Amino acid sequence: MKKLLMLLSLSLLFAACQEEGVSSQSNENQSSRVIDQNLFKSIDVNFEAGVAARRSMINKNDPVLDMMTQINGAISGQGIMLEKVEFLGAEEEGRTVFFNNNGNKQLSSDFVPNDPNNVGGTAVPYWIDDTQLGTSSGMSEQETFDAFVNTMETWDAITCSSGLDIPFLGVPGVDVGFVQFLTGYGGSSSFIPGTILHGGILPPEFFEDVLGAGSGDGTIGVTFTFTWTDDVTGEPADIDGNRKSDVAIKEIYINDNFNFQNAPNDVLFDGITDLETVVLHEVGHGLSQGHFGTAFRDSGQGRLHFSPAALMNAGYTVGRRYVSNTDESGHCSNWGAWPNE
Repeated sequence: MKKLLMLLSLSLLFAACQEEGVSSQSNENQSSRVIDQNLFKSIDVNFEAGVAARRSMINKNDPVLDMMTQINGAISGQGIMLEKVEFLGAEEEGRTVFFNNNGNKQLSSDFVPNDPNNVGGTAVPYWIDDTQLGTSSGMSEQETFDAFVNTMETWDAITCSSGLDIPFLGVPGVDVGFVQFLTGYGGSSSFIPGTILHGGILPPEFFEDVLGAGSGDGTIGVTFTFTWTDDVTGEPADIDGNRKSDVAIKEIYINDNFNFQNAPNDVLFDGITDLETVVLHEVGHGLSQGHFGTAFRDSGQGRLHFSPAALMNAGYTVGRRYVSNTDESGHCSNWGAWPNE
C-alpha cells in the first residue's frame, strides 16, 4: 500500500509540474525544459509477485541476480525485463551480471533504429534527473549536471558514428528512476522508452541494498539495461533479427560515497575520483559497450592495473575524459553503420 500511495503522489506531483511548467533547476545554463509527459510509458508493477520470485530463486548466492529476479518478477508480463547490470569497481574490478531468462543467458543487447516501441527514431536521447544532483564531497548541482552533459557530448563527437545522434531531452522536474522505484528508493514506475537516463547521485545505501554487501564502498557507478520482451513468450524481443535483445531503457546511477571532484588527472588511491571519468565510463555501457582489459596488481604497492588501459576497464584507476583507440574500436563496431544496421 505504501508503494501505491507513493506512486499516486508522484503521479500527482508530476502532473502539477507539467501544468505549471516547473523545473527544479536553479541555474539558467541548465535546460529549463520539463519533459513532455506524453513521452512516458507506465508499468503496472506487482511487488508481491517480485517478492515471491525472489523467494523461489534457486541460486541465492549472488545478491545482484537475486535483486534482478525480484525486479523481473515484479514486472513480469509487462513487456520489459532487466537484462543486465554493469558496475564500475573502486579498488577492485567491477563486473557484469546477466539475468538468466528460462536458461538462456542474454549475452548482448542493442538499441534498434526506428524501433516502434521507442521515442528516438534513429536517435538515442538522454535525460537527467535534476532532483538528485550535487555530491556530498562538495561538487555543486551545476557541476554534476555539466559532467553528465559533457560525457554525452564526448561520445556524440566520435566521428565513426556520424549517423548516431544523442540529443538531450531535458529534465523531468520530479524524482524519476525505474530501478529506484522498484527497490524502494523513490523514483517512478514510468520511463521513457529508447533513452538513457542519468538517474543522479544516490547514497551508498542504495548500492548496498541493491547490489549486495560491500557495494556501498566498492561500487562507484552502475548501469542497468532493460530490454523489451515478446508479449506471448516472454523471451527477449529481437525485431531486427540481429540475435541481440532490443533495449528499452538504460539507467545510470552514481554512488555518493566517493570524494568526487572536477579533477581529471587525479587517481583513486590519492583519495580523489574524477566524476566525469566515472560517468563517461557508465555512458559507454549506456551505448552498449562492455568491460574489457585484464586486471592485475603490481608487486610493490598492490595497486590495480589493466592491460590494455582504457576507459571501459572494469575498475577505476585514473581520470580519463577521452575515448581511447581501444574504446573507440568497440564503439565503432556497435555504431559505425547506424542506422543502416
